[in-house]
This record gives sequence, C-alpha cells and structure tokens, in this order.
Amino acid sequence: MATTTAECLTQETMDYHALNAMLNLYDSAGRIQFDKDRQAVDAFIATHVRPNSVTFSSQQQRLNWLVNEGYYDESVLNRYSRDFVITLFAHAHTSGFRFQTFLGAWKFYTSYTLKTFDG
Repeated sequence: MATTTAECLTQETMDYHALNAMLNLYDSAGRIQFDKDRQAVDAFIATHVRPNSVTFSSQQQRLNWLVNEGYYDESVLNRYSRDFVITLFAHAHTSGFRFQTFLGAWKFYTSYTLKTFDG
C-alpha cells in the first residue's frame, strides 16, 4: 500500500497578493498586521511596477519619448520652458513620496499611470 506524506512548500518571499491578504488576519497579539500592507506595497513595486516601467537616461529623453509616442501634446508642453518642466519633474521626484497602502499603490498603477500602447 502506498503512503502519502504532506509537504509544506513556502516561498522565500510572499507575493503582494498574499501579503495584502494578511492585512485581514490578526497577529499572535491580536493586532492587525499593518506591516504586511507596507510589505505588499514594496513587493508590488518590485515585481509589477518596475519590470513594466520604461526607463530613460534623462528627463529630456523621457519628455521627447512621451511627445514622439503621442502621450504628451507637444503644443501644451511647449507653453513652458523645457528647463522649467525638467525642474518640476525633479522637484516632484525629490519629494520622497511613498504609497502608504497597497490599495493606494495598486489603484494608482492600474488606473491612473500612463501605459504603453502595446499593452
């Protein structure tokens, strides 16, 4: 007769879905696991956002690409000096913004960010 054994397979790191689901579970002290939500944000950015992001060597290259590909209207962009726009991007980038919740990050990146036309 054959014997059956149970094996517990675990990943080294949990994916963002599993981490986000843990927000609904209490820890051993009966507290909501808010740290799992922050870990879900980090995992989502690392495994979904960064691999699907288009990167550029400079803001100038980024702006040129966005105009050439039809994402930005050049007539609107030309109302401002390129230096002003690049400085504005730099200021926004240095603000240190970080999503506080997985739901916030997920909603932003799935609903509001620019996406390439190729999917």
